[in-house]
Amino acid sequence: MNHSKLLSLVTALALCAPASAQGEFDFRVTAKKGASVWLQQEVKQSQIIDMQGQEMESEQATSRVLQLTVKDVDDKGDLVVETKIARVFGSMGLPMGMGEMEFDSAASEADEDDEDDGMGMGAMMSGMKKAFLAGAGKTFTVKVDGKGKVVELMDDAKELLKEGGGGGGGMRGMAGASLNEEMLKSMVEEAFGAVPEKPVAVGGKWAKNETKNSSRMPMQNKVEMTLSKADAESYEITVVGTVEKPAAPTGADGEELEDEDGQAAMQKQMMESMQVKNGKIDGFCRVSRTDGFVLEVKNTASADIEMSMAQMGDMAMTIKITTTVKRTTADAATPKKPEPKKDEAKPAAPTTGGGDKK
Repeated sequence: MNHSKLLSLVTALALCAPASAQGEFDFRVTAKKGASVWLQQEVKQSQIIDMQGQEMESEQATSRVLQLTVKDVDDKGDLVVETKIARVFGSMGLPMGMGEMEFDSAASEADEDDEDDGMGMGAMMSGMKKAFLAGAGKTFTVKVDGKGKVVELMDDAKELLKEGGGGGGGMRGMAGASLNEEMLKSMVEEAFGAVPEKPVAVGGKWAKNETKNSSRMPMQNKVEMTLSKADAESYEITVVGTVEKPAAPTGADGEELEDEDGQAAMQKQMMESMQVKNGKIDGFCRVSRTDGFVLEVKNTASADIEMSMAQMGDMAMTIKITTTVKRTTADAATPKKPEPKKDEAKPAAPTTGGGDKK
C-alpha cells in the first residue's frame, strides 16, 4: 500500500470535513413544513415592595398554551409559522390583603364575572382580566429565519396587536399583560429555543445583551451562553448573567415613551433615580434536533431595585421572575373539571329497640 497516497487522502478528507465533524455545530432550525407542537409558556413573578416603612408582597403567574405549526419553508430556510393562543390562564395577588384574582380564557363568562363593591373594584378587576386574556383564542402568523428569530409579522399579527392594545400604558401596562410586538415575537422565538448565531463546540461560550421593553420598567440583560451538551438528538444551552439598569427608558420598539395618562414624566423620574443591585440571571434551554422545536426552558431573573416615586417617596423592591417552557398536548387548552365533592359521612341513625325486656 502506498502510505503517502493514503496520508494525502486522509488530509484532503479532513480539510473538506464539515464543521460539526471538527467538534463544532452549526445549528439551524430543522422544523419542516407541516411540523406542529403544543407548548405551555409560563411566567411567574414575585415581588416585595417597601414604601414609607410599609411592606407589600405580591405574586403573579400567567400561562399560555400555544399550538405552533410550520405552514411553509422557502428556499432560504425561512419558515412561515402560525401560532394559536389556545388558552391563557393564571392568577395575580391583589394589594393590601385583598385576596387573589384568577383568570382563565377557557372559563365560562359567569365564572369570570366580578361583583362591583360600589368602589369600582369589580370594573377594575374586569379590566385587568381583559388585559391578561388579550389574544386568547386568536391565531397569528409570522416569518422566522433559520436561527429562530422573527423577521416579519404578517397582516393577522398586526391586526391582533391593534385589538390587544399594542402598548404598555394605563391599566394594561400596570398589569404587565398588554399584547405588544415583543410579546408576540417572544411566543414564537421561545418555541425554537436559543439557536447560536455562529458554529460552536461543546463548552463554547458567547455573549448576548438585550433590553426587555415589555413593561414600564425595562431592564438590560447581559448574559453569557454556553453550549453544555449536544448530540444528534438534542442540544442544551446554559445561561448566566446580570440584570442592569438600561441606558434610557424606551417603549417596546425603542421609541420615546408618550405621555399616556400623564405617566411619562413620572416614568422618566423613576428611571433616572433607579438603582439596580444584585441582578442575576441563570437558566437553561434544551432543543430537539429531530423536530426542531424546544424541549424545555427555565430561566430565572432577580434583582433589588431602589427608586424615587416623587411625592410618594422612595421605594425599594425585590423582584424575581421565572420563565418556563415545556411540551404539552391539546388537552392543556381545556381546564380540568373540578372533582366532585365527596358526600360527608352521615352519623348512623340511632337504633330503635323493641321495648324493655323484663
